[in-house]
Amino acid sequence: MNETGVGEAKSGVFDDLVEIFVAPSNVFERRRNVGYGVLLLLLMGLTLVIMVATMGVSAPFWDAQFDLTMRLAAQKGQALPPEASGEAARAIGRWMGTIGGVIFVPIFVWIGALFVMLGAKVAGTSLSFRQGATIFTLAGVPRLISPIAMAVQGLLLPPSQITSIYSASLGPARFADPMTTSPAIMSVLSNFDVVNLWAFALIGLGISVMGRVSRSNGYMGMAVVFAAMLALSLLPAAFG
Repeated sequence: MNETGVGEAKSGVFDDLVEIFVAPSNVFERRRNVGYGVLLLLLMGLTLVIMVATMGVSAPFWDAQFDLTMRLAAQKGQALPPEASGEAARAIGRWMGTIGGVIFVPIFVWIGALFVMLGAKVAGTSLSFRQGATIFTLAGVPRLISPIAMAVQGLLLPPSQITSIYSASLGPARFADPMTTSPAIMSVLSNFDVVNLWAFALIGLGISVMGRVSRSNGYMGMAVVFAAMLALSLLPAAFG
């Protein structure tokens, strides 16, 4: 069987992307023995389209994050020259954020698949790498809401309330001051974003359905995945 399944199950893939919002158990059951390649490519494509389409209205958040980075660098005695803070540099930063957001989709899926396999073991079942990647890909679909929510907030929020990329968070990170809060704490808080928690709830459901275990066992496995991804998110702060 094709491990990624790029050529498999083309019919109904768009239905799966929609149904994951309303009947996720059905989607996980259908995808139990099907590849994830087409889903992953679509997720990457949709991420790119949404981020490019919303780049203009999301610019206040990217610019605020750019300014925050400059201030933190100056605070550490690493001030950058004035030309490094011009509009060209800000535009490059926005595009890097967009391109990086797309590139990291498959990377997170593949890393996440390994963690899902580990979580499945704790849940008392066994899942293949392909199944783990399928679960993580499908759980990533609701994450498409995040750039849309950022764009809406970019239109509605006054500039004084936009201090960093965290200001767009749909969780506790938006209430913390990134200038006075450690990067590690900010990273932890960002993991409790509503959309991120939704994605992890789907991971627990996916482990349960694909692994043929109870919901409680599935969510126990999800807790392992969440802890592993949380630890991974702390690495940049640890070496920053």
